[in-house]
Amino acid sequence: MNVLLKNSWKPGLSVLFGVVALLFWGTAYPAHLAYQEQFQLFLFDADYWWERVAVPGGFAEYIAEFLTQFYYYTWAGAAILAVVYVVLQRLVWRLAKEQGAADVYYPLSFLPVMLLWCFMEDENAMLSGTVSLLLALAVSYACTLAKGTWKRIVYILTALPLLYWTAGAVHFIFMGWVVVREFRLFLKSRSVWEGIGLCGGIGLWGICCPLLASIWVQYPVYRLMTGIGYYRFPVPVLGMEIAIALALVVLPFVMAALPAVKQKKAWYGSLLTVGVALSGWYAVVSGYDPDKEEAMEYDQLVRNKQWQAIIGKAEKRSPTSPFGVTCLNLALGKTGQMGDRMFEFYQNGTEGLLPEFQRDFTSPLPTSEAYYHLGMINTAQRFTFEAMESIPNFNKSGRCFKRLAETNLINGQYEVAAKYLRMLAKTLFYKKWAEETITYLYNEEKINAHKEWGWLRQIRYTEDFLFSDREVDIMLGLLYQHNHRNRMAFEYMLAYVLQKRDMESFMKYYPLGKHAGYDHIPRSYQEALVYVWTQSHKNFQGMPWSISKRVMQDVTEFAQIYMTQPDAKQLLQSRFGHTYWNYLLLKK
Repeated sequence: MNVLLKNSWKPGLSVLFGVVALLFWGTAYPAHLAYQEQFQLFLFDADYWWERVAVPGGFAEYIAEFLTQFYYYTWAGAAILAVVYVVLQRLVWRLAKEQGAADVYYPLSFLPVMLLWCFMEDENAMLSGTVSLLLALAVSYACTLAKGTWKRIVYILTALPLLYWTAGAVHFIFMGWVVVREFRLFLKSRSVWEGIGLCGGIGLWGICCPLLASIWVQYPVYRLMTGIGYYRFPVPVLGMEIAIALALVVLPFVMAALPAVKQKKAWYGSLLTVGVALSGWYAVVSGYDPDKEEAMEYDQLVRNKQWQAIIGKAEKRSPTSPFGVTCLNLALGKTGQMGDRMFEFYQNGTEGLLPEFQRDFTSPLPTSEAYYHLGMINTAQRFTFEAMESIPNFNKSGRCFKRLAETNLINGQYEVAAKYLRMLAKTLFYKKWAEETITYLYNEEKINAHKEWGWLRQIRYTEDFLFSDREVDIMLGLLYQHNHRNRMAFEYMLAYVLQKRDMESFMKYYPLGKHAGYDHIPRSYQEALVYVWTQSHKNFQGMPWSISKRVMQDVTEFAQIYMTQPDAKQLLQSRFGHTYWNYLLLKK
């Protein structure tokens, strides 16, 4: 039993670490995985392969994008990261063990991977950086298998440029590890000056690799020195990246230099495991951003058209960012609940309905979804295309390609739609959809019979005009006038003026609802109507609308508290925070 425990506790810790990583990415951070997948388009295509491997680090980026496409299913992505983390940790241990580290220090081999885990919680940290680290450590470990000084030198001088071209600037990690290892070996043989000369030559050769690459590759030297595809934005090397690199270079030698423990090994190892676990927990928690995860989850639910799930999530905790509120309002509109329930949730003005276009690659997407489902196809197409073209690393997007194919199909631009569909047909998870959609090209009858595309063809604009994002209510009104069955356009129009507190426009637009087929006046409209009535009447007699008794009782109580209570705002917020009156009078 003791022998079995002695041989299995290290693999057991690694497996436990992998399980924790799997659960974290699968339950606490799954939307981050979906976020990564939607901003790339991996193609099974020779041109795509050559485009990637033509730059330093391109092979690692190709492998990373191949793996990232499986994030389409978030648990598959979580499993991939868990396996990669465990393999990295085992390689760190192999390097430390080769230097003579004692088994009791095994828990320390998790530290660099925990730093990497923390770094990857940044949504702009790319998997290519992690794959590159994996290649660098694998090449380092292979170096330990080369016996004899000249064999090692030949291996190192050959491996450095090859590693640089396949994995990028992480070759400096291999270079640093080799320099320390070779110097230690030469110290043992008492050939210090030979060691200095050899290590200096290795360092110079490692520095020359990106300098020589600059002759063929049109990138700034500083980017060739720091890596091209490790981070979504072209920024200088980050502090966390430096910390991870230093940990991978230095830690194996530090572990080997620690004194051997002869007594109470189990107690000491357990204490060390607890300390490393607490340090890792702190690192992971410090990198965790629940607000970003919430916004990404809302966007993922919108992408998958899970409207009830969005509303259920908001019922537990109302979103407060324009990004999340936009997704929630779209879900309310798609389920026919906007008029009744909009002010039950936090509203931040018109920026939570149809936000103005921002020059980035994330915020236009939920806005594009709203325009698409409203029937404003050209605007949705513009927002989607601009979002894709704003991706900092110049990737294309599977999600955006799919939507652009749809908008062009709806508009009858079949040649353009075919271009996007042919590209999607070269992917793994969009191929089936693309091949099915290709059968709709030039087939007007089939498109018109489609549940979604046929409906959007009926409600979209059919006349050309200049779109004005400063007169969104008018744009929505024109859309509704084109097809009175588009109740969602009517509700967005009223929601827009209500959130602008434009009661004059609300009263002008409200009568148009007689064509929308309501069986009752939605709650928020009743609250707005009764507010307008009470501004010029002392009671409810003669009111021309069917206002419920509950709304009349509530507005009476609201007015009494508002006019008489010294702490009215706090009291009204607790009792009437879900009403339009609270938004209109109390919210700034």
